[in-house]
Amino acid sequence: MPLNPGSGPASTAYSQTLDTMLSTCLETYTKDPVNLFLDGGEKFLATVASKGRIFVVNDAAALRHPFIYDHGEDSTYYMPDDLGHASGTGNLSNVATELLSQTAWSMHAATRNINFPQSQPAGNLIDYVSNVMKANFASILNEEECLFVRGVNTPTGVEALNDPFLGDENFSAGNPCSLPAIFSTGVVTDTHEFGGLSCDATNGKTRWAAGTTTVTAAGTSYGDGSTTAINRAMWTDLQKAIINHSFSETERPTNMYTTVGCFEAYLTSLRSEAALPDPVQANLGKEGTIPFGGITIDWSRYLSADVVWDTDGAGSASTANVPMLGVNWNSLRLNLVRAGSPSGNSADLTGKIGWINQVSGLNPHPLTVVLFKRIEWKRQWSLDNGRRSFFNLCGNQNTDHA
Repeated sequence: MPLNPGSGPASTAYSQTLDTMLSTCLETYTKDPVNLFLDGGEKFLATVASKGRIFVVNDAAALRHPFIYDHGEDSTYYMPDDLGHASGTGNLSNVATELLSQTAWSMHAATRNINFPQSQPAGNLIDYVSNVMKANFASILNEEECLFVRGVNTPTGVEALNDPFLGDENFSAGNPCSLPAIFSTGVVTDTHEFGGLSCDATNGKTRWAAGTTTVTAAGTSYGDGSTTAINRAMWTDLQKAIINHSFSETERPTNMYTTVGCFEAYLTSLRSEAALPDPVQANLGKEGTIPFGGITIDWSRYLSADVVWDTDGAGSASTANVPMLGVNWNSLRLNLVRAGSPSGNSADLTGKIGWINQVSGLNPHPLTVVLFKRIEWKRQWSLDNGRRSFFNLCGNQNTDHA
């Protein structure tokens, strides 16, 4: 039944009915983030879901992961019957060595209003409410994807370094960790902290830095296909980066992400070769990715050439580079804060489920004929198996790849 604008707040029966449907839709969508992200159409969010790297965590100011950056004293080698011939110095000492540190990842929150006109369209109200929620979640997921890939919540504009922990060099309140920060902070300047740790040699944590490799024949002609050597350099450079940043089955790059233009250059290079390996032929263009060297080459429409990808020092972090990013999905994860316990009555906010927190019931906007429910969510990207298996191939300044 439509409300009378002059009669004050929404009637109890009307509010409870619409609020119940809205709460039910919210809980249905958010209790299963894996399928929500897989269906959302965003590449990194879909991948983190398909890789099983979404973790629902308890609410806290920050999340922490252990980081092993060194070992204790060296082993001692000796003949069983003659310890006097032991090799090495300073072994079997009684000095404790700090082997373990922790990386820290501040949790960030976001909020928005879900608005409804007080008079609903004729027909099935459940479908209307469900579609309103779908539209809002499509917007939320797109913003979250852009925030991670670019550091800003829009598909265009200058990309930003958003470090994960309060006190990091490029910390930005409200903005979770961004992909540019993973590859730049502490790499360009090793004393800058990322995740609460710096990467300089004085503290022994150089293993915390992401890798940077400069491509062969860096510049504007890189990967332009003008010669066979230039074509093949794209592959040899990538292969070398994969090998140099693979340390174990867990600590190794699993994917390489680049721009659409650079991805198409890889396809062009493949097609120009006389023969293609059978697995590549079978999947070329089928899945929109390229298998190579034990990883998957992929693209993102939100990646573009920018100075934030100039991390090798050759351009003094001032030259726009095409991102060619090695990512380790065994380490990269997305942390979602649980909204609450599934027990109780969700109408009074004691039984919230999923990762979207319903901050309020359905309320009228002052002096308008619009009702709203406010929602909130907390999240943060983090690395729980190191950072050195991530790499950035620097030096590709080909504007056709941008």
